[in-house]
Amino acid sequence: MPKFSDNEKDMIRQKLKQEGERLFTAYGIKKATVDEIVQATGIAKGSFYSFYSNKEHLYMDIAADLQLKMWREMDEFLNKNQALPPREICKQCFLWMFRELERYPMLKQADSETVEYLYRKLPPEVIEAHTQDDSLELNRLQEYGVHFSCGVEIATKTLQTLAVSFLNLQQDDTDDRQIVMELILDGVLKEMISDECD
Repeated sequence: MPKFSDNEKDMIRQKLKQEGERLFTAYGIKKATVDEIVQATGIAKGSFYSFYSNKEHLYMDIAADLQLKMWREMDEFLNKNQALPPREICKQCFLWMFRELERYPMLKQADSETVEYLYRKLPPEVIEAHTQDDSLELNRLQEYGVHFSCGVEIATKTLQTLAVSFLNLQQDDTDDRQIVMELILDGVLKEMISDECD
């Protein structure tokens, strides 16, 4: 396997993410293959494995980048809505993120089957790193008065579970989807967040 300079490694990693996102969006995580990814990227298959242990690890890396980009875009939303009570700002953030999925087709097509598949294929430390990223972002909501009475770790896992459920609702193109999402969010957030500002 050839040695890559740091610059080459960065370029290859970016190309892997770019082509991986395109192929995962077109074919899904199960059907896209490492062979297709390396062919599109123009690297040897052996070189792929010096970057990622499998295609699922690449998928999670891409998903984490997309989610981070979405979180950064949410900063503007939070700044515009910071006068809302804590529970409402958290609810509106969650709903905003689901509306924004239209711009991120790879994330939008994920569902509970995708999540179960990734949990089977990835080592626990990769899943844990993703959970920690989400926890860091939920911690940032404290700047806007959102305090999770159950703790950030439980809030993270609860909201991740909720997100998967909401992804499954994507198939429902009726107004019912929004009503269902809001009802569930209202109930969950009532248990997790006090509307008392500290």
